[in-house]
Amino acid sequence: MDPRLPTLLTAPLSPRPVIEATYLDVLVRDGLPAGTGFSIALPRGWAVERTATAAPGPEAPLVPLARFHPGEPEAPGAAEGVELVVWAAFLPREMHGADWLRAWMRSQGYRELDFRQAPAPTGMMGDALAAGRHDGGLRLHRLLTVKDGDLLFLIDGRMTQGGKADHRVMQEIVLLAAMRFRLAEPTGQTFAEGFEWTELKGAHAVRFLASGLWRETPGGDAPPDGASLVLDHVGPDGATGRGSLIAVLGAAEATAAAALAAAAEIERTTLAKLANQGFTLSTDAKRVAEERTAERSLLLHRRKARRAGTSMTILAARIALTGTGGGDAQSLPVCLILLSPDEDSSFEAWAINRRAFEIALSTLR
Repeated sequence: MDPRLPTLLTAPLSPRPVIEATYLDVLVRDGLPAGTGFSIALPRGWAVERTATAAPGPEAPLVPLARFHPGEPEAPGAAEGVELVVWAAFLPREMHGADWLRAWMRSQGYRELDFRQAPAPTGMMGDALAAGRHDGGLRLHRLLTVKDGDLLFLIDGRMTQGGKADHRVMQEIVLLAAMRFRLAEPTGQTFAEGFEWTELKGAHAVRFLASGLWRETPGGDAPPDGASLVLDHVGPDGATGRGSLIAVLGAAEATAAAALAAAAEIERTTLAKLANQGFTLSTDAKRVAEERTAERSLLLHRRKARRAGTSMTILAARIALTGTGGGDAQSLPVCLILLSPDEDSSFEAWAINRRAFEIALSTLR
């Protein structure tokens, strides 16, 4: 990162007494579409303009809900020309708020200056500093996301870049607005689409959450006493080929170490089948996660691949689920493999696929 460029302000600059004396929590609900109201912290002397006439949906996936700006010459941010817009976006498919934000910045032609993401019950949320052109000049944006079911809220603070304007003034205003942002009527829904329990059943059974919008097909040859299936990412037009999740269950083993070794063998067998089906697989596999708890052991690898000229990413997880098999202390080997266009080939498909894989992995039991 260029040290000359502005970076994300991660904590307010003003002392707490100044913040408490300067900011008010404002409820913005009247005049907004149902389910989109919110409370937000604003500096004293700021004005509110409600701009939405309808909630976002398939025909209008992103709508501005309200615009906030200094209403008095001496209000904080007035000298810097700071304003803030809260948007609502409709999510037809489940993805991380951080991935949605990156995709949206690309669509707007914004230059990413700094980016971080933070875990939330509804996925990883994005927090970005970006620059974009507006009316022939450069404008600096501080962008943060909040997700609730199939609605994603974008807090967009901006100011004209250049001159002696201090970007930290804008960032502090937006940061405090985001820290105290609350939905007036949250649904409490975690996912943007319906997820259902999917079962792998052999001599034993495991299950995980999978999107009801993915198409399930038998997975071909399964290990003895095991099971396998394939879930295909189906696009809005009903076409497949946008990604697949392969799930394979093996026979119970006496120990977690033996089950993890069996899962590794299942992975090797599955990848060999993919190679026979026209996938060109990289020999370099990068370990991206490792977990060992009383309930399970896990190793996650990522590798590059190609098929029919498309650059792809493969995520392969070897899992040993322990404490299964009734009164016997057995461990079950499971392998989950995601096949997806990579983020450069199709960022939206990759974001949907990765989120589906992570949900399956985190709910496997």
